[in-house]
Amino acid sequence: MSKYFFNVVLNGQPTVDGTGLHFPDDSAARVHAHHLTMLLADRCQDPVNSFIAVSRLDGRLAFKVPFRQTGS
Repeated sequence: MSKYFFNVVLNGQPTVDGTGLHFPDDSAARVHAHHLTMLLADRCQDPVNSFIAVSRLDGRLAFKVPFRQTGS
């Protein structure tokens, strides 16, 4: 299992994950990151500047998961 860190950038304001979580692969970590965007969706006022930056134990970026813009 690999350790992933889920750094949240919400409305341009970053929050660094100093703890991280273990997942078997990138796919499972991506599902978790997508879940985080859904949990935080009501706080997202600027989807262009909101995403989850998922990094590995060595600090390198694995991938980003954007917040989706909600239609009105």
